[in-house]
Amino acid sequence: MNRLIAAAAGGLLALFSMYWDDSLHTDVGRDTFWSAPHVFLYGSLMVTLAATAWWGLGRVRSRGWRTALADPLLRWAAVSAGAIGVSAPADEAWHTAFGRDAVLWSPPHLLAIVATFALAVTLLRAIAAEGGGRPLMLGGGLVLAASLAPVMEYESDVPQYSAVWFLPAAATGLTLAIVLIRRFDPHPWAVTRAALLATGLRLAVIPVLAGLGHSTPIVPPVLVIALAADAVRRKWTSPWGLVPAVPLAVHAAYVPLLPLLPHGTTVAAGQILPSLLLSLGGSALVMLAAEGPPETRLPLVRTAGLTVAALTVALPLLSAGRADAHDPGQGTEAGDAHWRTTARGSRIDVTVTPEPNSASDRAILVARRAGQELSAPLVSYGDGVYRGHVSVPDSGRWFVYAAFRDAGAQPTETWIPVEAGSAQVLHESRPLYVPPASQKESAGRTAATVALYGLSGVILVSVARSGRRTPLQQG
Repeated sequence: MNRLIAAAAGGLLALFSMYWDDSLHTDVGRDTFWSAPHVFLYGSLMVTLAATAWWGLGRVRSRGWRTALADPLLRWAAVSAGAIGVSAPADEAWHTAFGRDAVLWSPPHLLAIVATFALAVTLLRAIAAEGGGRPLMLGGGLVLAASLAPVMEYESDVPQYSAVWFLPAAATGLTLAIVLIRRFDPHPWAVTRAALLATGLRLAVIPVLAGLGHSTPIVPPVLVIALAADAVRRKWTSPWGLVPAVPLAVHAAYVPLLPLLPHGTTVAAGQILPSLLLSLGGSALVMLAAEGPPETRLPLVRTAGLTVAALTVALPLLSAGRADAHDPGQGTEAGDAHWRTTARGSRIDVTVTPEPNSASDRAILVARRAGQELSAPLVSYGDGVYRGHVSVPDSGRWFVYAAFRDAGAQPTETWIPVEAGSAQVLHESRPLYVPPASQKESAGRTAATVALYGLSGVILVSVARSGRRTPLQQG
C-alpha cells in the first residue's frame, strides 16, 4: 500500500507542476527543458512510474508471472504508463514534422492528459484492491484533479477556444471522474472526500505561484459538484441521475463565481444555454460509455434527445477558430522589445520599441483571445518607437502582439499579456523573435491527428468501462 500512496502523491505533485509550468508559459513564454517546473514535473512523474512499477513487481512475485499476465490492474498500469511514455516523443515528433503547437488540446498533449488520467484511475483501483481505507481518498482526489487538467487553460484565463467549451469540458471530465470514484470507493461521501483533496491541491498551488510572481489559476468549486453528486447517490441508485445533476451543478457553481475570481474565463450570458446543452450531451455520452444503456426505454429516449440537441448546438461552433496566443511557439530570438502598455477598460494603449531599431514598412498591433483576433496599425514616431491602441470586446487576459514586416528582411514580432478591463500599466522588456512559419494542413498531419485522438478516445472509453460490474454481479 505504501508504494501506491507514494505513486498517488507523485501524481498530485505532477499536477501541481503542470499549473506552475502553465503560468510560466503565460507570463514569460517558451522556456527551456531544464526549467524548474519541467524538472519538477518529470521528477514527479518518475516517482509515480517507479512506485507503480515497484508495486507491480511485488504483485508479480506474489502471484507469479502467469497469473500476473491475466491481472487487469497490471495490464492497465502498463498501458497507462506506456501511453505517458509515448506522449513525450510523439509531441517532439509532432513539433518536428508539423511545427510547434502550444494548444493544450493538440493530439500529443491530449494523449498525455488522457494517459495521466488513466494512470490515476489505475492507482485508485489498485488501492481499492489492496484493502482501500483512507488511502482511497488520495486516489479519488488524484482522479478528480486529473479530470480537470483539460480545462487548465480556461482556469488560468488563457483560453485558446471559445468560452462556450469551458464548462462542457469540465462537466464531461467530472462526470467520468465521479462515476469511477463511486465505482471503486464505497464510502458514502467518496466524491466529497476526493473534492476536498483536489481543492486543497489547488489552494496549495496559488500561494506558491503568487510568491514566484506568476499568475495563478482559479480554485474550482468542485466541492459543490461533489456534494450534489453524493446527494444524488443517496437518493437514486441508478448512476444515470448524474447526467443532469453534474452539468446543472457545474453551471450553478461556476457561472456566478467566475466573474469574481482573478484569472478565470468568464462564460457570457448568451453562452450559458448552449454550454448547458453541450454539458448534458457530454455527460450522457460518458454515462453511456461507462455504464451502458439505461435499463428503461424512457431515459434512453431522453439521452438520445439530449445528445442530438447538444450536437445540433455544437455544429455551428465547430468552426470557431483558435487563438495562437498562449505560449505562441516563438521562434529564433532577434533582439529585445521594450513595452509600455496601459489598459483602460476595453482600450489597450501600447508603446513598443524594438531593438535593434529599424524602420518597418508595416507594423501591426494584434490582440488575441479565445479564437478572436483584432488588429490595428502601429504608427512610427521615429527613433524606433511605435505607438497604437486596440479596443477589445471582452475583459480578461489578452495576448497583444507587435508584428514588424520589413521589405527584404525577415518578419519579427513580440508579445505581452495584458489584462483588459483593469487599470493595468506595464513596463517590460520582452523577446523580439522571428515567428515560426505557419504549418498548412497535410495528409500526414491529418493522419497523425486521427491516430493520436483515436488512441486517446480508445483509452478513455476503456477506462470508463474498466472494473464495471455486470448486472448479475451488482445483484
